Amino acid sequence: MNKKRILTLLPLVLAAVLLAACGPSAEENSAAVLTQAAQIFSDSLTQTAAVAPPTATETPLPPTATNTPLPPTATPTITGTPPTSTPSPTQQQSSGGGGGNKVGCVRAELGYETVPDGTKLEIGQTFNKIWTFKNVGTCTWTQEFSLVWQQGEAFGTKGTIPFTDFTDVDILPGEHLTVEVKMVAPGDQGDYKGYWLLRSDAGILFGLGPDGRAWFWVDVHVQD
Repeated sequence: MNKKRILTLLPLVLAAVLLAACGPSAEENSAAVLTQAAQIFSDSLTQTAAVAPPTATETPLPPTATNTPLPPTATPTITGTPPTSTPSPTQQQSSGGGGGNKVGCVRAELGYETVPDGTKLEIGQTFNKIWTFKNVGTCTWTQEFSLVWQQGEAFGTKGTIPFTDFTDVDILPGEHLTVEVKMVAPGDQGDYKGYWLLRSDAGILFGLGPDGRAWFWVDVHVQD
């Protein structure tokens, strides 16, 4: 409590005591003085509490990691699409009764060929293309099998050549077959390539590679 406020109340208390020593009217005055003194004392307590400094519990706490908002983060974006590889030509299956090549049944392996890739030929020059194949499948190559052109340059051939033009016997698994085809170089200069496959008696197209679907071809350069 403020010391000045206490010193102010002391004369009032003494006056109340002196009045009490007098007659009945003095008692009424004393009661009034005591009531006024009590009111002044109560007001002094209220004013003291109003000017008192805040306590520790009233002091605001600094922000913590949990109540402090985080700055927004940027979302990475991807521009464009990565390039894709150019697909190679796909082999077309025949509509014959085979319904598709069963891996391991009809499959060939190239053992030898003439006219290697990039061979230079003159315009209109005739040449013989020779392939030697090994039957690495599990099915026998019968006389109804054939050599068929697929796409590119046909080099003057009829496109489909039966095995009877090359052999008069069936080719068992593990045996070899040599085919020789007469071809003619195109009439204009440039690079030419023609793709070929074999075809079974059931109309199944097959060739080289682990699954028997890879083409073999003729690749030449024609010059003046």
